[in-house]
Amino acid sequence: RYDTIEHLVFRPDIERARFEARPELDLVASDRFRIGARAVADWGTDRNTDNDPNFDNYRSRGVSLDRYFVEGKPGPFDLKAGSFAMPLLASEMLWDHDIQTLGVAAAWETRSGDSSFAIAGLGARGPQREGDRTRVEAGQIIWRSGDPNRFEVEAAGSFWNFEPDHLKVVFIRQNYSEFGPGGVPGFISKFQIADALLRFHFPLGTAPVQLSFDGLKNFGSRGEAKGDDKAFEANVTVGTVGTPGRVRGFYTFQYVEREAVLGAYNTDDWWFHTWYRGHRFGLAVTILPETFIQGTAMYQERLDRHFFLKRYTADLVKMF
Repeated sequence: RYDTIEHLVFRPDIERARFEARPELDLVASDRFRIGARAVADWGTDRNTDNDPNFDNYRSRGVSLDRYFVEGKPGPFDLKAGSFAMPLLASEMLWDHDIQTLGVAAAWETRSGDSSFAIAGLGARGPQREGDRTRVEAGQIIWRSGDPNRFEVEAAGSFWNFEPDHLKVVFIRQNYSEFGPGGVPGFISKFQIADALLRFHFPLGTAPVQLSFDGLKNFGSRGEAKGDDKAFEANVTVGTVGTPGRVRGFYTFQYVEREAVLGAYNTDDWWFHTWYRGHRFGLAVTILPETFIQGTAMYQERLDRHFFLKRYTADLVKMF
């Protein structure tokens, strides 16, 4: 990835490059049981000490094991334990899918014709780096109906409870803060978030289309943060990648109030994690089998300011 960020107020503009590999090895004993592990190797032109002031969720340089899990599927259940990708449906406005969850998850699903209904739950601890012990508990119900090759509707409602513990001060980011015991800054609010996600899948000619709408409210906002607790995202994605010549384009709008989400865990593709409105455009072109290039542009305005920060990225991605 080549990455440039312009119009920063209190520091020079940023220009950097990042190289990342994510090899994963799964032992699939059957369609009902597997064990997996994944390593992440990064090298960036910026240093690890730059990650915190840059609001990054990753380390620029280093190698780590970020996934190690056991998954079983007895009957209609799906059970996971270990460190694994976020199993609940969530937009990156709420959760950065590069962050793994360390804990347990369970889901139950039943089907009737072309519709399905599922209940899922997650209990995780310390998903952020450097000693984080935050507890994350979430439950979700999901309803799907239709055929994505013709028309499919997907609706999910969830409730998330975050209990920050040993989370470094730098991860307060744009959330409200106050001084606690010993003069150490902490969060003013609790983060008890209700989220509603609606997605539509259908073809446009030969191109698949996804429309998604995500709205949420943090019922744990307190004090001066009270009422500054809502967020909304709308996204349209057209096309797909993987086969040479295939093209995918997308547009995302986000409006995130300052205390709507816990900024330690949502996407770092947007510079600010809360307290902003913005637009993000992207276009990807497949140039070789399972290899594509993608350009994106992000224009983001903090809600207390009146000019847009600009971020441009160019990615070369090889899928396996």
